[in-house]
Amino acid sequence: MPEKYWLNMLDGLLMFRLIPLFFWAVLIALPAHGWLSLESERPYRGNAVAEKIHDHCERLIRQKRPADGMAREMLNIRLERFYSVRGFQPLWTNRQMVEALMAAVEASAADGLNPSDYAIARIREFDPHASMSPEKKAQEDIFLTKTALLLASHLRYGKADPATLEPSWSREKKNLQLLDEQLQRSLAAGSFTVYFKELQPQDANYDLLKKGLARYRAIARHGGWPQLAGGPTLKEGNRDSRITVLRRRLKVSGDLAVEDADTSTVYSREMVGAVKRFQKRNGMEVDGSVGVATLRVMNIPVERRIDQIRVNLERFRWFLHDIDSTCILVNIPGYSLQYIENGHYRWGTKVIVGQPLRQTPVFRASISSLVFNPKWVVPETVLDKDVLPALNKDNSYLAKKQLRVVDEEGSTVDPATVDWSHYSARNLPYHLQQRSGDQGALGRIKFLMPNRHTIYLHDTPGKELFDKSRRDFSSGCIRVQNPSELARLLLHDSLQWSSAKIQDAVNTGKTTMVILPQPIPVFLLYFTVVPNGQELQFRDDIYNRDNQVLKLLNKLGGGR
Repeated sequence: MPEKYWLNMLDGLLMFRLIPLFFWAVLIALPAHGWLSLESERPYRGNAVAEKIHDHCERLIRQKRPADGMAREMLNIRLERFYSVRGFQPLWTNRQMVEALMAAVEASAADGLNPSDYAIARIREFDPHASMSPEKKAQEDIFLTKTALLLASHLRYGKADPATLEPSWSREKKNLQLLDEQLQRSLAAGSFTVYFKELQPQDANYDLLKKGLARYRAIARHGGWPQLAGGPTLKEGNRDSRITVLRRRLKVSGDLAVEDADTSTVYSREMVGAVKRFQKRNGMEVDGSVGVATLRVMNIPVERRIDQIRVNLERFRWFLHDIDSTCILVNIPGYSLQYIENGHYRWGTKVIVGQPLRQTPVFRASISSLVFNPKWVVPETVLDKDVLPALNKDNSYLAKKQLRVVDEEGSTVDPATVDWSHYSARNLPYHLQQRSGDQGALGRIKFLMPNRHTIYLHDTPGKELFDKSRRDFSSGCIRVQNPSELARLLLHDSLQWSSAKIQDAVNTGKTTMVILPQPIPVFLLYFTVVPNGQELQFRDDIYNRDNQVLKLLNKLGGGR
């Protein structure tokens, strides 16, 4: 359907201009006191400022779509709806309200937002008691209201639209009308300041990220941390002139106690311990040596870490309101899985995620069942990129991988009778199936969570890969280090499905599906900074997504 269309009324009496379908859908949903009734209800008559506000709102609604598109158009709709409820009467008539808004805008910096997006300098200069024409007063009142509406939506839903960056995420629909109604009520109750605080994610991890942001900004104000020069790998007992710089670096980031008064150039045991703490915080191999990889991460400037924290605060605003109290959380760059029960951490394990060229998508689903001793049917992506190219080079590939060819009726086909060069993953009339077992690609347990990406959680025969610090090796699915324990937690039946009975089911070798007592939501998320107690853990941006979010965060305006 084209973006714009003609809407003809019966008898040809009215012809509407070309208007976006979404715009009309929003207007139809407006309350009766909205724009459609502006001409019939005029409670603003007699107040010159209110009349100017009404006229300005009417012009905004009737104008063509703004150059910056839907965000600006939606803000204009919200603005008109907000004023129509109050008869277009001016709102910012006393200094206390203006100061409360100014405080909320200034406080947004602590959430990683930019107060300049909300024209903080203009708010500071505004005096509601200054002598102004009705037109000027109306303009300033509308400006301040727009600022409040914009800040509210950014704190509640994030400044950037995750759908543009994570299109596979089906987040809750923005309820901007409810947001604005809550603002109306808070203004009437005199709880304006509390309103903005309550819009932020009410979560301890979000608060810890904010504290971390303040701490790293303080480090930046004091000059950041020193850069460590390249050279031979530093190991315990080594003597090197760079040790004094390394010591300062570790003290600034809090990995080495400030009270450490050592001034020698010897790489001491205490410093090795501090480096290990640094490596663990940054998701690296923990060996206490300062080689090329550790040096690279140590020399990441504090300003970049500040940006990284801001990006992840934004991601928290996107997703945190959607998370169920009992669920599975997978952090893709953290290579980790957590089982959350009734809002509290219950259990966690390591995972392996998709390679950069076969990325694990960000989305949510629900585990409804699991399979013991699953058979693996080669998915289209693996078929296209791995199996068919290998088959055209090596006729024995299927035998090596213990794959059998199965037709639509389930009968086994002799692979020697198939001309593989004639087929692609899309038109191959067969399935390639691998038997279950310890060497099967899915291991012994598979967790089914229906989704359009054909992504699931499963066991793996490659247990040695969990010892690596970087674990992006899969074709998109999530390999779980300890699937038996995850199965026990999800089955939630200590009698029928104890650890021993789960092992018995595996040992039978039979492919068996078990339905969970209730579906468990699964959230596959992407966080490159997460709090761990009072410290922050940084992870590599394995899919290079942080810069895209940062660019949108730093873009001036955000829909004003």
